[in-house]
Amino acid sequence: LMGVIFVIVGNYLPKCRQNYTIGIKIPWTLHDEENWNKTHRFAGILWTIAGLVILATSFLGSFILFISTIIVMVITPVIYSFILHKKKEK
Repeated sequence: LMGVIFVIVGNYLPKCRQNYTIGIKIPWTLHDEENWNKTHRFAGILWTIAGLVILATSFLGSFILFISTIIVMVITPVIYSFILHKKKEK
């Protein structure tokens, strides 16, 4: 069920507009619409792939694989957004 939810959210993320309610709400994305759009496009692809990985590996019963997938799909968009912010700052 979690894999299906992540696939659905991953497909929705690139379509959501800049707001304070839904999405990856970190200072860099909230202050720059271009950063918001690029980060959410990247996160949407990543979350969809992660959801499919969770679906594919759900029958293995590997809790460590599940948690590591969640950690990657949460931390990677934040790092990507920060890199975009630093590039634009220069």
